Order: sequence, then C-alpha cells, then structure tokens
Amino acid sequence: MREETAKNSRFFKLYNSVNTRIYSFLLIIVHNHDDAEELLQETATIMWEQFDQYQEGTHFGAWAIAIARNKAMEFLRKNKKTRMVFDESFYAQISKHAEPCSGDVAERSEALRICLEKLQDSDKKLLFMRYRKDVSVKRISQLTGRSLNGLYQSFARILLVLRHCITRQLARQEL
Repeated sequence: MREETAKNSRFFKLYNSVNTRIYSFLLIIVHNHDDAEELLQETATIMWEQFDQYQEGTHFGAWAIAIARNKAMEFLRKNKKTRMVFDESFYAQISKHAEPCSGDVAERSEALRICLEKLQDSDKKLLFMRYRKDVSVKRISQLTGRSLNGLYQSFARILLVLRHCITRQLARQEL
C-alpha cells in the first residue's frame, strides 16, 4: 500500500511538471484548444497506465511527449477528412520541431500573464473575443463597428507589444 502511494505521488509530481508542456505541444499539432485538452487527458491516462514502463532517471518529459505525439498523430489520422490540413509527414516534422519549443512554456505563460495584465482594457477585450471566444475578425468588426483593416492593425500592434513585453520578462527571469 505504501509503495502504491509513493508511486502515485511520484507520477503526479512528474506529470504536474510537464502537463503544460504536453498541452502546448498538442495544441501546436492539432490547432484546437478542445482537441488538445481531450488529447492531454488521453495522454495522461496512457501515461498513468504505462507508468510502470517509465524508467526512473530518464527524461520524463521526452517520454510524455512521445506518448502525446502518438496520440496526436492517431487523432489526425482518424480525423483526416475534417482536421488534417497537410499530409502526415508534415505533422511528423512539425512535432519534432515543436518538442523543444514546448519546454519553456511555463516561463512564457507566466510572462504572458504579466504582460496581458499591463494591456489597456480595450486591447484585452479584443484579445479575449478573438482568442478565448474564437470570434472571427470579421465578426468582431461587425460587433464593434471598426473596420477590418483597423482591427488587423490593432491586433498586430497588440501582439507586437506582447512579444516585446514577454521578451523583457523572460530576460529578467534569466538574471
């Protein structure tokens, strides 16, 4: 019983250290928050079921990403008609490049959170509509009465401000 509790504790500690990275990796591959969340849950289940196969001392994140990659590729194959924009080899290449990019997600997420807090409320509202509610720019234009061109310029400005702010935040964290 004590051994099982230690195993559970070890798994959850390791999983919590990489779950944001896995989610980010999946999102890069499937391009949809709901699908990435569902795949994250499936990946976590497989990781839990196969945790006895994980070799202590090896890179847990790499093991987790390998499982997530397999789940994502399986998902893309199953949903080929509606989901896969490119051929499977393209997604395989993307997943190889996405692995290292997903490693510093926690730091970047925290920097983004800090930078979002600094934005003007009107800019936050635009980002919320576009990226959290998934409202098209055309629909935002209709809702706000702003021109499409003006909105695209606003989004470009906001994203540039965020990019610079995140870069500064990350540089401060490295000091």
